[in-house]
Amino acid sequence: MKLLLLIDSLGSGGAQRQIVTLANILHKNNYDVTVLIYHRDLFFKPYLDKLNINLIIIEEPNLFKRIFKIRKFIRNGRFDSVISFLETPDLINNISSIGGKSWKVITSERSGNEATFNSKRGKILGFFQRFSDAIVCNSNNARDLWIKYYPKYKEKMQVIYNPVLLNDINVEYIPRLNGRTNLIVPASYQFLKNPIGLIEAVNMLPSEAQKKISINWYGQKEVVKNDFKAFNAAKNLIVKYKLEDVIFLNDSTTHIHELMFKSDVVGLFSSLEGLPNVICEALCLGKPIVMTRVSDYKILVNSENGFLCNSNDIDSIKNVLINIIKLSDYDLGKFGANSLERSKNLFSEHKLYDKWLKIIQS
Repeated sequence: MKLLLLIDSLGSGGAQRQIVTLANILHKNNYDVTVLIYHRDLFFKPYLDKLNINLIIIEEPNLFKRIFKIRKFIRNGRFDSVISFLETPDLINNISSIGGKSWKVITSERSGNEATFNSKRGKILGFFQRFSDAIVCNSNNARDLWIKYYPKYKEKMQVIYNPVLLNDINVEYIPRLNGRTNLIVPASYQFLKNPIGLIEAVNMLPSEAQKKISINWYGQKEVVKNDFKAFNAAKNLIVKYKLEDVIFLNDSTTHIHELMFKSDVVGLFSSLEGLPNVICEALCLGKPIVMTRVSDYKILVNSENGFLCNSNDIDSIKNVLINIIKLSDYDLGKFGANSLERSKNLFSEHKLYDKWLKIIQS
């Protein structure tokens, strides 16, 4: 069976990581997989190269010409299914089917941002979803929003959690390696990821607590080209509060799983998420979690494997930081074991593959 996976780029973002992981799973199960992108950001390309998965890049600065070129490629490609991730690729996928098709159109909702549904752009995207055969959401929260605004699409709504494939881990975990509780935040530098809220919360910690925690943020500094506003704001605030020995801002890295495994706790402080990849991966790595109440947080985290806070409540974030500092080494291990057990029920590769297979072949 011949499949095309369509996304904007292979940059270091969450959706890009998901589509590369899906390509990996489908390829391992003997599907003929091609990935198509239209921006030359190739962070995840080595993962495709390792498996000899075909990559097509259609670069065209003019939006309408780009849509036409991709539509022509899809219509001439003799694919059995075209699977797209993110809003614009979803739109292109749907437009490519207008005029009749012999392939299945599968789009994917990755964010679940309610504000999108009320925007002009969101209404256009929602209109064109009538041409899709299936809409795959990566959280129950996103599916419920789609059904709320587009009840007529209810029968083609599906929920499949993000597939998780981890790099080989060849490092050892030593609790509080540097004498501090090591918190890692794998997230791009965007205001919605809330680096400012986290820094404000750390500043509110008593000085003794600040000496007991080390926070490393890893992510893409330039999510939109030439836009470093969130990164620069975070860096300046760290300097203002003299927190240079507590919070460290790092670039994205292909070794993030090893760094997560070596850390004591994995955190995410976003105001909005689809299904957060880093939390799914942290569960599979057997790490304690701190996260905000976004997406399917009730399914991902409870009092047995982590702590919850609110993105817009600095006191709430401060309190979870104090909670992880107070955890004993034994409790860190216990929380991590509970995360690992939870991941087996949620992210089994076999279960997720079966769900995709059912959609592709139905």
